[in-house]
Amino acid sequence: MALLGYRMDALRGLLRARWLGCWGLSVGAGAQIHPGARLRHGGGSSVGARTRLYRDVQILATQGGSFQIGQDAHVAPGAYVLVGGQRLMIGDETAIGPGLMLFCESNATAGDGPFRERYERADVRIGRNVFVGARVTVLPGARIEDDVVVAAHSVVRGHLASGWIYGGCPARPLRRIDSAGSTA
Repeated sequence: MALLGYRMDALRGLLRARWLGCWGLSVGAGAQIHPGARLRHGGGSSVGARTRLYRDVQILATQGGSFQIGQDAHVAPGAYVLVGGQRLMIGDETAIGPGLMLFCESNATAGDGPFRERYERADVRIGRNVFVGARVTVLPGARIEDDVVVAAHSVVRGHLASGWIYGGCPARPLRRIDSAGSTA
């Protein structure tokens, strides 16, 4: 009986993806967007083929912002993604764990006036074949290259080079990944 529930969720996800396609989101074949996911998308936003956005995922691209999520990627439940007026690019075959907090714009400490009126805004890029662990925070301007692992509860700011496992606050290289995918 549990299998029936999973199949129904998959069917609802396929139907939701098609429905959002009617509202201007470019959706690849076989993509699934759970009915509990909340997407505000600007022109040029897309979800690749066979990509899955699970329940309670929020992606908010407003004020001309857009996002592109590649093929065969997935975003686990509970992700909050504030694109605002910026751009977010997530590569093919990328897996994002539950509870992601990703900001293309966020409050800043520099400048004059109240903190609630100061913002840092920058595009975020996450490469191909990246694994982002549970409860990771990604800050404006972050650039994660291809073939990277980010450990759970890390805070990503700046550039993460390809071929490494990163972790901590701020995220720093922990060890290399060899070409076979195991840790060196």
